[in-house]
Amino acid sequence: MKKVISILLVASMLFSLSITSFAAGASDDALRFNKNGTFKILVLADVQDGYPMEDAMITFVNEALDYAKPDLVVFCGDNIMTNDVRAYEQLLTPIADRDIPFSLVFGNHDPEVENFPLEEQLAEYQKYKGCLAFDADPALHGCATHNLTILASKGNDVAFNLWFMDSGSSLHEGGEWLGYDWVREDQINWYKNTRDALALENGGEVVPSIMFQHIIPKEAVEVLFYESPVSMGELTYNFNDGGVYSFIPKINEFDGYIFEKSCSGNGSDGQWDAMLEGGDVLAVVVGHDHVNSFVADINGIDLVQTPGATYHSYYNSMLQGARIIELDEGDLDSYHTYELTSSFLATQGGSDLADSGGRSGFSYTFSNIFLPIFDMFMEFFRDILKNLADGFMG
Repeated sequence: MKKVISILLVASMLFSLSITSFAAGASDDALRFNKNGTFKILVLADVQDGYPMEDAMITFVNEALDYAKPDLVVFCGDNIMTNDVRAYEQLLTPIADRDIPFSLVFGNHDPEVENFPLEEQLAEYQKYKGCLAFDADPALHGCATHNLTILASKGNDVAFNLWFMDSGSSLHEGGEWLGYDWVREDQINWYKNTRDALALENGGEVVPSIMFQHIIPKEAVEVLFYESPVSMGELTYNFNDGGVYSFIPKINEFDGYIFEKSCSGNGSDGQWDAMLEGGDVLAVVVGHDHVNSFVADINGIDLVQTPGATYHSYYNSMLQGARIIELDEGDLDSYHTYELTSSFLATQGGSDLADSGGRSGFSYTFSNIFLPIFDMFMEFFRDILKNLADGFMG
């Protein structure tokens, strides 16, 4: 019996180490902090375009890459909405030509692309130089749930970790739409096992991390929006656990902008609790809600909403763009993030955005001027709006 137990223990250790070794990797193309101890991520959410892709979209990607000079590009779901692979060439060539690595998560619309399963979409991304996305376990819900480690600037120790979770698509039953999906239990268990394996290799200390997924978790809605005493059908969030929340945001619970209701997952398998228990995740970065852009502390972990980059779907002219995340090897318990709007880029010298269609030069200039004014307005009236909302919700 003891021999059997010993064999099982050895097998378990080897399995854990194999996960870590594969995830960490010290190859020449491994992600690594720069010599100055920094690492920059450019997040593009909701490109939502097909072939031919909007000229303005391609121009924006090129100018965002040149301005940000990122160490990694992350597509945060609802990426390419066609089975015409020429769209992949249009979107990914600017990244590959600059030798910038990239990874991705899938969104709720990616599985809806006709005759193009997610596994085949992933294979198409992987044809391009710099693609680091892979499917860590094809048995898990969705596709391309994986992690990527960032090595220290010197040596091959793992300094930071990036999680990429497939948050699913739309839910239907008997032809009835039931809301949006969420990160499932098997994915959460994979996260826990991989997290613990990384900690084991790191001398028992958890590796700080950031998580990327498309759909906002319901736990964020429960913090950001006021609870409603009754369900009002489509006018409230009606979660499958019986929770009911209004669409009125708590103004002081976030830093940024909420211009539409957050279309969160309709349920939860305990993702947020698992992250809190693990103590490794600093922030969860999401897309999905095109005209929202904010950072909010959700019970100790930041929820970072990225605005839509799209020129093909709906967007808010003031917020349309990308998000930049900066890491500092000297302070791995924090990060810095900010928006990189198309309006900002369009008003920089040498920009071609205003000449590439999609929006006029006046629109870019107006948005770039109006957003700071709107910021001041929101700051001045934040307490007033909070008191009004508190009074309205009782």
